[in-house]
Amino acid sequence: MTQLPNHIDSTMMACFRSCPQKYFREFIEGRRPPGISIDLHAGACFASALEEVRRQIWLHDKPLGDALLIAQARFFQEWGDVEAPEWKRTAKNKDRVWEAVESYFAHYSPLTDHVRPYKTASGRPTLEYTFTIPLEPTSHIRDATSFPLHPNGSPFIYCGRFDMIGEYQHRPCVCDEKTTGASIGQKWAYQWDLRSQFIGYVWACQQNGIDLDTIIVRGIAIQKEQIVHAEAIKVYNNHLIAKWHEQLRQDMWRIAQANSAGYWDYNLGEACTSYGQCSFMAACASATPETWLDDFDIHFWNPVEKNPVSPNTNLEAGRTF
Repeated sequence: MTQLPNHIDSTMMACFRSCPQKYFREFIEGRRPPGISIDLHAGACFASALEEVRRQIWLHDKPLGDALLIAQARFFQEWGDVEAPEWKRTAKNKDRVWEAVESYFAHYSPLTDHVRPYKTASGRPTLEYTFTIPLEPTSHIRDATSFPLHPNGSPFIYCGRFDMIGEYQHRPCVCDEKTTGASIGQKWAYQWDLRSQFIGYVWACQQNGIDLDTIIVRGIAIQKEQIVHAEAIKVYNNHLIAKWHEQLRQDMWRIAQANSAGYWDYNLGEACTSYGQCSFMAACASATPETWLDDFDIHFWNPVEKNPVSPNTNLEAGRTF
């Protein structure tokens, strides 16, 4: 029996906004195409390697060469024997993604990088950061300030993780890496101006007492012929954060109402063919969707893990954070 998760993150929210039916299939029923997503797997292994290098340098005072050797062992262990499916055209294989790790630290040398790990009052560097924040105040009755309650009577939980809380120009910031197989052009940085994911990171940090408003996004294009690096520095003001928060509240009521009604809207438009084709397109077009849905694997989304659909970190439907 499916159950509405009590957690929500930026990926789940973006999916609901594009197509509630896809949100239902993917995040409530937990349906995903068979096999491992090479993009999620590569991104998770890349993030683990960066975290390990930073830990060895900033926590254990290792030189970069030694830190890379230690991180490489962790990287290859976590990667395992995963390979991209034959139909997937990508340069994200094990060796190439590791080359991207080495390229990253050649481009952003720890000795000269203008972003360094933020240190707590005890002097400990802050590396990977996760958060789980109740969306309060909550109510069964919609008004101008309340978030809805989950059907189990508890608040919904806004969750997420990012790669590092950094220090930039003597101020804390969020530093998050984005791996891609696509080229990084002149307009790459503009896509983050109103990015709900990053506005939510700023809000979450502020809720946890970290006074920051800046996100440093680092893009790593992993291609067969080259590895390209880009950086964007974005500042999100209080007005934009308040707008993000209100939109989240409105959309959480839409989720609660759809769940109560037992009907999840179909987009029947651009969302069906964006990024190639929605994996549920055949099911939505069929008079007997179960014929198609039976072919999907079941993996529930865990937003506080590097690989949110890894079988090793899988959540059960409706698990409370």
